[in-house]
Amino acid sequence: MMFLDRILKRYSLKKILVMFLDFVVLMLGAYVALSFEYDRGNIYLANPFEYREKFLAYLLLNVVVIISFRYFNLYKDRVFQDTMEQSIQIFKAMLIAALVLIVVDFVLNSQEIRKSGRFQLASYFMLNIIMINAYRIISLKIINKSEFYKQLLLRRAIAIGAGEVGENFAKLIHTDTTYGLDLMGFLDDDPEKTGKSIDGVPILGGIDEIDKWVSELSIDEVFITIENISYDELIRLGDRMKETGAQVNMVSSHFDVIEKKVGGMVSSALDSVPLHTNITSFYMRILKRIMDIMGSLALMISLSPILVPIALIVKLTSKGPIFYRSKVVGKRGEIFHWYKFRTMYNNNDQNLHKDHLKEIITKNKTTEKIKNDKRITPIGKVLRKYSIDEVPQLINVFKGDMSMVGPRPCLEYEYELMSKWQRRRTKVLPGMTGLWQISGRNKADVSFNDSIILDLYYVSNVSFWLDMNILLKTIPVVIFGKGGS
Repeated sequence: MMFLDRILKRYSLKKILVMFLDFVVLMLGAYVALSFEYDRGNIYLANPFEYREKFLAYLLLNVVVIISFRYFNLYKDRVFQDTMEQSIQIFKAMLIAALVLIVVDFVLNSQEIRKSGRFQLASYFMLNIIMINAYRIISLKIINKSEFYKQLLLRRAIAIGAGEVGENFAKLIHTDTTYGLDLMGFLDDDPEKTGKSIDGVPILGGIDEIDKWVSELSIDEVFITIENISYDELIRLGDRMKETGAQVNMVSSHFDVIEKKVGGMVSSALDSVPLHTNITSFYMRILKRIMDIMGSLALMISLSPILVPIALIVKLTSKGPIFYRSKVVGKRGEIFHWYKFRTMYNNNDQNLHKDHLKEIITKNKTTEKIKNDKRITPIGKVLRKYSIDEVPQLINVFKGDMSMVGPRPCLEYEYELMSKWQRRRTKVLPGMTGLWQISGRNKADVSFNDSIILDLYYVSNVSFWLDMNILLKTIPVVIFGKGGS
């Protein structure tokens, strides 16, 4: 009973029911797909239970699909309510599951699985995408017509901060019910507010009581609605809220840059910024590293024909080494040497750059680079504009000092100027490209703190699909030299 109670608290009876229905539909799709075999241009009826190994493989595949659905938030109410997002996430989850089966097939080299495997896999893939979408859309229509189900699907939320932002947040939820939120209460450290209410929502107590209320009220999401708070306090508060196990969302002008610069890629309702904890995920620990090794190696080999001429041009057009090698700060503050094609004249004065960075960091200025920098060689300007000077960092990626995607590595004297909250960007490996590079690279409207917020958003929300989005958006930035100098 205790185990069942923990399961119900974590997933709720509604989510368990949806998982069960998903599994039933997936099994039906597998049964239909395995009922046909394709051979030499002809399709034959088959018995799905004739080959036990094949049937068990698809049974296991359905379990993988359910796990993929969970990973892609298909049991989150906000996704269930959004037909378009739900369809996209279902396609992603099914694609991952199909890739898993292909890998299993390759490892086991099973003739039973492989027999008519491509035809049956394609049938399973297409059938279940259609069937899962259809049954979920029909379910949503039934829910929209039923007040009982509407109440059942409401996400229970609690807000941290009962000030002006919190009041506007409560009014917005009550005005527009499509958000699907049931605001259960506020928490605020002002003792005079306890016992009062905002727009009918009670102020329950202080922020340190969050664990108690999340448990007692079965809270699904926590919204931080405090405006007059420093960056450091806000980030620490976000970390504290993550410990509750509920979904954490920031409603603060400190995070406006997320919506402004990458809203189309990481958009969320209520102008809030979601914070997740994926740093220790399987993707971060294993898959991302495998992708970095394979990606960096493939790029180094494919780009080698043009890198050799570039190296010669750098060497012949100005005195000095081909590569610029400097110490930078990586994951957890560890120091490593990174590589770039040299774009400046040799033995130039570094104080100019130090003073420029100090001005940007201490006064939170925009992240523009030094204009008309006479230290840069003519060929260096071209290399910088199209980010060609950074290609040698593929060596760092291959070695494990860096990743293809991540926050920008910083110089030692830059790191020393950063405050504690800004240094949180070093929780993950630095990258060759990232959210800052594709959205705020050398832009006059991006402050230093904004660039840090972009990095911290990535740290909290890193995933395979976010990395793929960033890599794809990096291509036009590099090709058209957008923001480079």
